[in-house]
Amino acid sequence: MKAAHNVVLGLILISGAALKCSAQEPQSPHVAASHAELASASSDNKVPAALLPSAPSSATVAPTPSPLQVPRVANKKYFLLNGFQLGMAVFDVEMTQLCIRNHRCREANPLMPSSHVGQLSVNFALVAYSSGVSYWLKKRRSKVWWLPPCAGIVVHSIGVATGFEHQ
Repeated sequence: MKAAHNVVLGLILISGAALKCSAQEPQSPHVAASHAELASASSDNKVPAALLPSAPSSATVAPTPSPLQVPRVANKKYFLLNGFQLGMAVFDVEMTQLCIRNHRCREANPLMPSSHVGQLSVNFALVAYSSGVSYWLKKRRSKVWWLPPCAGIVVHSIGVATGFEHQ
């Protein structure tokens, strides 16, 4: 137990230190003005010009996309697919519960609990897992990031269809 506390404490400290670090940013035009002020002040103090920082050229001031910048991962397509998967999961559970309540069917999946809360909790966990996998794939620019939520949509659509069949 003490080892687990130490690991958690270490992760908190590391994440706190990471939040204090700042990313590098391109220099602004205000920095160039401050360089010019330093150069004029150095002429009074006789500081060699080689020791002063050089003023950036106009080409280096313009922001350039860095290879470390990642495009937005959780965009409209991501939320649309994963939201639709969540909606179909809830719809599947509700159709199954309606069918069970009317004594017309039973849960076909032996691993799925038959209670309403049990089915919702298992389905929410599965949706969260597939959304996480989808996010992980999309963040690494995989072209199949949409596959986990689409698989969930298909499976829950089959569950909804069988729920309508047993009405």
